[in-house]
Amino acid sequence: MHTLFDFITYIKGVEYIVAISAIGLYMLYWEILKPKPFKSVVETGRDDMRHIRRMGYANAMKTIGKVMAAPFIGLAYIVALPIGFAYALGSAAINGILGLAGKEASFGWRPSEAYLSGKKKEKKEGEEKKENEVE
Repeated sequence: MHTLFDFITYIKGVEYIVAISAIGLYMLYWEILKPKPFKSVVETGRDDMRHIRRMGYANAMKTIGKVMAAPFIGLAYIVALPIGFAYALGSAAINGILGLAGKEASFGWRPSEAYLSGKKKEKKEGEEKKENEVE
């Protein structure tokens, strides 16, 4: 350990190991204090094995695969966050610039706007003249 960062990282690692060990030892101690130690653990294990046999080992392996895939899915989410932030920042900047120019930009789906009767269409010059002549 040559730097403060190395020392702090080492100490944090030791703290986590001590904390997890203390929790595990407390759970073991609590189980030993019961009138019939480890009875509930054995019953729970038997129930789990019966469930696995009833549902099939393929289903259990599928569940294990999903659990093992979870960190990678989380990593993909973390990698996608800056991309989403950049998109949101870019669209806000473009809308701000166009807002100064008196224009509006629309990027895809907007759930807050519901045009239940359809979006109003802009009339062309020829249609306006026809409506004025009819009136």
